[in-house]
Amino acid sequence: MQHYRPHRRSWLRLYAIKLSMGIYIITGGAIKLTRTMQEREHTLQELEKMEKVRNFLIREHVFDKDSFTDYQQEVEL
Repeated sequence: MQHYRPHRRSWLRLYAIKLSMGIYIITGGAIKLTRTMQEREHTLQELEKMEKVRNFLIREHVFDKDSFTDYQQEVEL
């Protein structure tokens, strides 16, 4: 599969936690205006959201595709 890559870099950034190969939980997004997330308030907020989601996943024992599927089934009950 070939991925489209524009000739210029995109300013849009999506932030996600990787559970396993090809499986991501998107936690947010932002316009990238600086080199690192720590340099701007809006990206710091995205970093904090990502950390909250990460801590939640750890508490719920979600660490890969199978445990995520198990969690989804528990929530649906």
